[in-house]
Amino acid sequence: MKYREKIKKLCQEQTNLSDEDIDMLIEQADLLMKSSDYASEDVFIDVQNIYSEHATVIFHKKPQTKGSLYEKSVVGSVAYLQNEPGVIRTLQTGAPSIGLSALSQEGIPIEQTVLPIKREGRVIATLILEKDASEHLPTQFSLKTTELGHYEVDDVCLEVDSEQFSLLKYMDDAVLFFDDEGFLTYFNPSAAELYRKKLRYMDSIEGMHYDNLVLGNIRFEDIYKESQNLKKSYSTLSEVQYGVSYFAIKQYVVRDSRSLIMIYKDISDVKQMESLMLMKETTIHEMNHRVKNNLQTVVSLLRLQAQRSPSKAVKKDLTDSVNRVLSIAMTHELLSSQQQDEVSIEHLLRGVVENVQSYFKGHGAISLTYHLDPNLYLDSNRATALALIVNELLQNSYDHAFETIKQKNPEIHLQIVTEDDIIKVRVADNGNGYDTSRSFDDHLGLMIVERFVKSKLSGKLSIYSNDKGTETTITFKKFKD
Repeated sequence: MKYREKIKKLCQEQTNLSDEDIDMLIEQADLLMKSSDYASEDVFIDVQNIYSEHATVIFHKKPQTKGSLYEKSVVGSVAYLQNEPGVIRTLQTGAPSIGLSALSQEGIPIEQTVLPIKREGRVIATLILEKDASEHLPTQFSLKTTELGHYEVDDVCLEVDSEQFSLLKYMDDAVLFFDDEGFLTYFNPSAAELYRKKLRYMDSIEGMHYDNLVLGNIRFEDIYKESQNLKKSYSTLSEVQYGVSYFAIKQYVVRDSRSLIMIYKDISDVKQMESLMLMKETTIHEMNHRVKNNLQTVVSLLRLQAQRSPSKAVKKDLTDSVNRVLSIAMTHELLSSQQQDEVSIEHLLRGVVENVQSYFKGHGAISLTYHLDPNLYLDSNRATALALIVNELLQNSYDHAFETIKQKNPEIHLQIVTEDDIIKVRVADNGNGYDTSRSFDDHLGLMIVERFVKSKLSGKLSIYSNDKGTETTITFKKFKD
């Protein structure tokens, strides 16, 4: 397979790059094949693999003036973070990685220079130049394998005394100090552990330049200019994702010593928790959406059964059940479109009222009015219970309040107010009233009201009724104990 076809196939299978991105990489490969530049080096193009934190090799041009470091084709191979930290660093941050040590796919020690390939401001791939590690390395790099670096205190460090400075050895955060030329003069054990174990650097970072260490695209030259040769205040705080890890990075200039300090705090656990919370919220939203849809299906089945039943009593019972299910569905509909678990009672009960009005629109000129506290929110469990309670009380007034009298101006009024920590729900009508001393056991709707007020709301139910009408009052605490 020709290299152009191979690039396209690998990018389509293992990346989320667009067709335009892929076309640009093919053009870059064409230019490299025609160019005489990098004649003594193995040249690669790598892309970020969407299935892992590693990279994929999509192009390789062998040296023209010497033998290649590779005996077999490595196109399609994985460039692992632990073997090629510079490749992953440049893909993640867009910052060039100059002269970092690495291991080839064949296990050969190599030196890599990694440059970003960008399109429309995005890093879409990296250009990698490789040569044998035994050849000349830049003078600012050290091949020492020490884990802790050096800890001598000198004039280039912090504006603190030796005792305070020594405490940095015990910090969990990685701390690095750079001189006015951008070279590392001090790093604490946490920094050594970060670069060796998490970022997989093979070289000792001792004496390394800032541009090869920062996890971002801010160059030392930019900081140097902005801080007027490290003589002016400079401070930044940013968050960076690097593979599966996240870091909060603080950088600031100490003017008196003309030094730059960089502090890394690993916030991966915090970000993971945020991700889990977001996933949980998304799952809950989806569950509420599905519950609402399932309840709508139940409503459709109940309505179909009611239409087929020859009994008026059965039709009435099934229709009452439809309204109860719709009251529950309204809560889940609201929850499926918001972040928090608390439900606006005004929005919820307005839906209940409109549903009841729609069902009883053929029951003469009964006026249903309402006043709902616009600032009242309840958790989903109590909101659902309140919706069912209000639905039953309104239906009960429609069904029975005006059965035995001809009321000139039949009215039903719903009111919900909050006074201090107490919520008061009031449903009143000017109907014929009923005997409140009798048991609710033979009336399902009122039995639901009585039991839900006690078990779901931990509230108090009061009913006053005479020949001028009925007033039902429910009180409960706004905040649960």
